[in-house]
Amino acid sequence: MKKSFWVRAKAAVLSTILLGMGIAGTTYGYAEEISTDITVEMTDETIDESETEHTAETKTIVETETKIQAGIESESELETETELEIEKTELVENSFRYENGEWIHNEIAMFASGFTPWSFENGNWINSLGEPIKGAIEKGIDVSFAQGKIDWKKVAATDISYAIIRCGYGNDEVSQDDKWWKYNADECTRLEIPFGVYIYSYALNTDEALSEAEHVLRLIEGYDLSYPIYLDLEDERYTGSLSNKEIADIAEVFCETIQSAGYEVGIYANLDWFRNRLTDGRFGQWTRWVAQYNTECTYKKAYTMWQCTSMGTVDGIDGFVDLNFTMDITPEEEEINTPEKMVENFVTRLYELVLGRKPDKAGLEGWKSQLLNQVETGADVLQGFINSDELKAKNLTNDAFVELLYNVCLGRNSDKEGKGAWISCLEKGLSRTYVLKGFAESEEFTDICSEYDIIRGNITLVEKEDLYPEITQYLYRCYRVFLNREPDTQGLRQWIDAFIARGEKPDEITKGFVFSKELNDKNLDDEEFVKILYKGLFDREADDVGLHDWINWLNSGKSRQEVFWGFTNSDEFHKLVNSFGL
Repeated sequence: MKKSFWVRAKAAVLSTILLGMGIAGTTYGYAEEISTDITVEMTDETIDESETEHTAETKTIVETETKIQAGIESESELETETELEIEKTELVENSFRYENGEWIHNEIAMFASGFTPWSFENGNWINSLGEPIKGAIEKGIDVSFAQGKIDWKKVAATDISYAIIRCGYGNDEVSQDDKWWKYNADECTRLEIPFGVYIYSYALNTDEALSEAEHVLRLIEGYDLSYPIYLDLEDERYTGSLSNKEIADIAEVFCETIQSAGYEVGIYANLDWFRNRLTDGRFGQWTRWVAQYNTECTYKKAYTMWQCTSMGTVDGIDGFVDLNFTMDITPEEEEINTPEKMVENFVTRLYELVLGRKPDKAGLEGWKSQLLNQVETGADVLQGFINSDELKAKNLTNDAFVELLYNVCLGRNSDKEGKGAWISCLEKGLSRTYVLKGFAESEEFTDICSEYDIIRGNITLVEKEDLYPEITQYLYRCYRVFLNREPDTQGLRQWIDAFIARGEKPDEITKGFVFSKELNDKNLDDEEFVKILYKGLFDREADDVGLHDWINWLNSGKSRQEVFWGFTNSDEFHKLVNSFGL
């Protein structure tokens, strides 16, 4: 909307708790019946596109915890933007609200009886528990193709004061206009229902951010907006694959383009994204619309609109619709952080993402002191959390460990190829400290530390296995192929010394495995011996012709050592060795 019109609209958002049916009597609920007279409050503070966790607290002594996961696999970090562009020819939303383009409802909640949730009673807007919503001003809806054809005349006769209408998604292409945009905008104009606009973003770079802004400006031409234009940042598959800094760069280009055209601009995201993804200081200059499906919005910084549920019901709309309240609240956290506050936020983030809990006072103060006095760097503190007994007690699998590092150090979910490569490092003998170093010294973690004004620092490797990763991975393979076991630490380090201190070459090292007492005690016949050479030295099964030729060599009087050197002098063996960087 034009800036001059955005005086009264304060808005906040994320949450979705619903007007449902299904619990006996006058109780409002959905998805699951538990009890008629139980009042449950959804207190989850994180609603994420790829994983949503809701914690329901009863006002009696009942707790229900539900975890809903939508497995949305990010694209490979090695995938080029060109490849992603090819995929984006058929864009479908994937986020906490959408699954493969379908609008979904992941809420599970119950409501106290005797009143209508999210209604105006006794001079206050009330939530699903009948409690006044502090700071709520006006009730509105946001709509898109998902609601189909809306009877706006009926909507106008309800307690809905405004609407935020989706105009489209992605780049400025007519095929990506919301098919109900014009109808919705025309009807709101005709009936004098104040409205604003949002666009679902798929931007991967600033050029696409500019195109998305132009997309909005093309569609709103001729309309008089009363509410801001919002950039909807929620897609896990595309925007969610970027670093926090890259997302901020995209938002900046979009918002500056909209503002330069004379319109008020804002950002829509869920609580988890505002806390963990939209952390760049630049986000403090734009209006925030927070989605948190709960009985209250628990975001601590300034926001002007709250999306409280995706399961609202409004006369004139078939099915569910998102409900929102414009808000007038005093933020609990200042936008301009002191160095102490920024360090506190950095440490708190580690507690929440690594340990999955709020910080205890002693621990928080201890880590803050180390960082503020520059006794330790961001990487040092990160390593302290990763190596803590508390995290070790969780017994994370390699898969879970690597996923954790993606979220903590890169600020995003893993991609298939990148994650697979790191897991492979762990399976080939490198330590978790080695993998941690790769993440902690990444550009993304450097950006995260910069956001909190913290020196990043480095991770120091001390174990021989990590100091010589190429050798370690080659030796691990020799143990597994020739001896059919995992290496013992002492033996492995002796072999590493043979490489480093004595300067032995890969073929000489491999000879030590092939003619070791341990393998000799297996009493392999000639065919078995040749087959294990194929597997160990060529990384493949023996072909019939080659197997026959090598056995004939042995039958003609050649020794096994001569056969071994015949294998190691081949191009295939040299190619295998080169693949390990040796």
